[in-house]
Amino acid sequence: MRGFAALVLLPSFMFLPFMSGPVQARDALDWLSREPVTLLDWGMTRLRGDLYDTVDGLSRDLRTEVSRSGVFYRFQDRRIVAYANFVDLPRNRTEEVCKDVYTRLAGALVRGGPQGAGGAVWYLESVFSHDSQGGDRPQDLGDQLADKVVLQVTIGPKPSQAFDDGRRITCTGRLDATPENIALKSEG
Repeated sequence: MRGFAALVLLPSFMFLPFMSGPVQARDALDWLSREPVTLLDWGMTRLRGDLYDTVDGLSRDLRTEVSRSGVFYRFQDRRIVAYANFVDLPRNRTEEVCKDVYTRLAGALVRGGPQGAGGAVWYLESVFSHDSQGGDRPQDLGDQLADKVVLQVTIGPKPSQAFDDGRRITCTGRLDATPENIALKSEG
């Protein structure tokens, strides 16, 4: 009989450590304060700030509104995408207008760097790195980033009008892309 009682009680003792009380939730601020910020995070934050400022100024110059802009990391192809969606009339949603806005936005983003072919490389290297150049930083950091950072400009309707008028055109390319190297996509 004792053997039988031991067999019946043994399973309940096995679960005793797991039934010690309610589970304590992890404190969000404690967790956040222990998470490190990477140079990827920091660079994307700096790029986002520059993009917001540049898009704001450009939208005033163009007398148009911006429905959305931002920066995100696209895991599938390991690209950093900086995007801006401008609102304009259907007659202005053309390849020429899109390329013009794209070129102006890209040029304004890299305006503080050297002029010419190296401006985008210099800008991206300065945004995505430490102020000092020590450590094991890749020598071609700026060149690699110029291949990984994509600017995407969309000219389309207001979001509230997208179902009635879905025509939009999107220009995508590197920050130093020439007009003939900007990829175009038309929808609607």
